[in-house]
Amino acid sequence: MKTFATLAWRNIWRNKRRSFINIASVLFAVLLAIVADSFERGSYELMIDNMVKFSTGYIQVQDVLYDEEPSIDNAMLYDEALQEKLARFDSDIDYTVPRIQNFALAATENRTRGTFIMGIDPESEERFNKLSENLKAGEYLTDDEQSVMLAAGLSDILGLGIGDTLILIGQGFQGVSAAGMFPVKGIVKLAVPEMNNNTVYMPLATAQWFYGADDRITSLIVMPVKPSRTSRITDALNQHLDREWYIARDWQHMLRDLLKMMQMDMAGSRMIIYILYVVIGFGLFGTVLTMMLERLKEFAMLISIGMKRYQLAIVCFFETLFMSFVGVIIGTILTWPILLYYNMNPIPLKGEMADMILEYGFEAVVPASVTPDIFINQIITVFLLCLLIGLFPVYKVFRLKVVEVVK
Repeated sequence: MKTFATLAWRNIWRNKRRSFINIASVLFAVLLAIVADSFERGSYELMIDNMVKFSTGYIQVQDVLYDEEPSIDNAMLYDEALQEKLARFDSDIDYTVPRIQNFALAATENRTRGTFIMGIDPESEERFNKLSENLKAGEYLTDDEQSVMLAAGLSDILGLGIGDTLILIGQGFQGVSAAGMFPVKGIVKLAVPEMNNNTVYMPLATAQWFYGADDRITSLIVMPVKPSRTSRITDALNQHLDREWYIARDWQHMLRDLLKMMQMDMAGSRMIIYILYVVIGFGLFGTVLTMMLERLKEFAMLISIGMKRYQLAIVCFFETLFMSFVGVIIGTILTWPILLYYNMNPIPLKGEMADMILEYGFEAVVPASVTPDIFINQIITVFLLCLLIGLFPVYKVFRLKVVEVVK
């Protein structure tokens, strides 16, 4: 086999132009397949990251009724007993983020708007999504203060600035009236446009007072040490929690509607990639066919002087193998820096496409994903496609009629 491999490697470089054409075909096949899959996957990863980072977290502990009826009346009791049960998982849980979430009518002197109130623990929320880094004006919240922080879009809609007073009116826990006046301490820019136009942050203790829900929260976000173990931690939590009152849910459950939409969209994208594979396959087959037609006399001569057909077939297969391998490696090396650049500098969308994406509440950018399985999957697919096409020279060698070729 070593001799056959050596002959194949020398044959590749005997006709450099032909070999470069074959290698370039594989190279561009790998590049196109990886780039297409990377930008598609990057868009979905951005959607999920925004929702997990600013909304759901990886795991949430909730009242058992809250998922079906997300009402303040289904806020759960966040007491020492629950905290002790969570303490059993300290080795798996990095930190927790308590929240109380509900709606209220925000009013100024001339304007009103329905808003999403998010009561947060400032310290854990800062660790969760680095809100202070997105401050446009003012200061970040501290514990137990009677003030709020507005999302930048909501601030513009209501015409409020730092030091102005926001009036909130709503319904609290078990029907109590919720009303209050709060000074605006900070203005923060959120990545998700829908949240940026509707969100009001206030300290957790202040929100509990406002809604008359002492010691209650609507959800407890649990951030695992290793996100890859999210499902395992969720199952373990559910085994130890009092299932009459509490339940743990992972982000796949909480974002199930988004994931279904993504799966439907990916089905169409898969068809495009399959069509791309067909185009790539015909392109590779064309180069291999041309190579075979050019070398028929060479093959006939080798067989005539005593080379076995199976030996020649092995050499031809090794040639295809080596050219495919070189094309895949070079294509991957060239693709990596391109995708890394667009991963750190996403392509901004403009016009109607951007407006449509913003309406769904996502950022109007297209980042590239650099997840390793993208490279692995596409490399394996293209490589197997090349090997399949590489069987054609083997077939031609065994079917070659030496006398007709010589004539």
